[in-house]
Amino acid sequence: MGDYGSGVPSLHPVPVGNNPPQSSTSPNEISVLITGFGPFKTNLVNASYLIASSLPSSFTFPSDKVGSRRVSLHVHPTPIPVAYATVRESLPLIMEEFAASNGGRRPDLIIHIGIASPRQYYSVETLAHRDDYIITDVEGRTGYEYGEKLWRQLGLPPILIPGRATENPSSPSCYQPEEQFLDTWRSFAPKSDLRISKDAGHYLCDFIFYTSLSLALQHGHDRNVLFLHVPGGSEDADIEEGRVVALALIKSMVACWIDKKHA
Repeated sequence: MGDYGSGVPSLHPVPVGNNPPQSSTSPNEISVLITGFGPFKTNLVNASYLIASSLPSSFTFPSDKVGSRRVSLHVHPTPIPVAYATVRESLPLIMEEFAASNGGRRPDLIIHIGIASPRQYYSVETLAHRDDYIITDVEGRTGYEYGEKLWRQLGLPPILIPGRATENPSSPSCYQPEEQFLDTWRSFAPKSDLRISKDAGHYLCDFIFYTSLSLALQHGHDRNVLFLHVPGGSEDADIEEGRVVALALIKSMVACWIDKKHA
């Protein structure tokens, strides 16, 4: 998540951009659930939520394999507080609310966005960690009670990666971003510095990634989840570049995951 300075109160700004909460999704659409984080510590503005909120409500993706598909983007209408307990408690509710609004359907794709303030590049995370959440959140708590302790009791593995429900949750998968995925992502956002990362940071970014992957695993669903780390800049130009990068990532997931699934 970036800088871990002195605490500030959690804020819940009104959603910005052109992506209001949406209703049911057509069975022929590709649905994408997107979250961003709220302020934390010295980061009084969190670019991740500004980027998420700037995304369009939908776009059309051309496909040689399955024909053009409408991609519907569902941005969670408030930023996720940077707190372990809140992430642990709210993410299952977010998934339930999505299903209730979309005919019982789970999202086809899920992207969580967070900032890594020291980085000046964009990175997609390839794996999430179960343990070692010792950095305190905005409530002054570590993640052991709300994550590692419970996950160990459930017998969940130390590492989870994106993948299909039928694949080993900790072994290499066709869903795990690799060089071909990176090349595809760069083709949609050629002006940005895009990279693959194997260290989501053992803070709330890593924590929400593991939480999301573990929920899919426990319910027998495809682990169709990625985490996008963005720089901390929140000027208009920063948010616009982040919007382009996030859209490019969604297109890459459609091209590399959904198209490949129908190959």
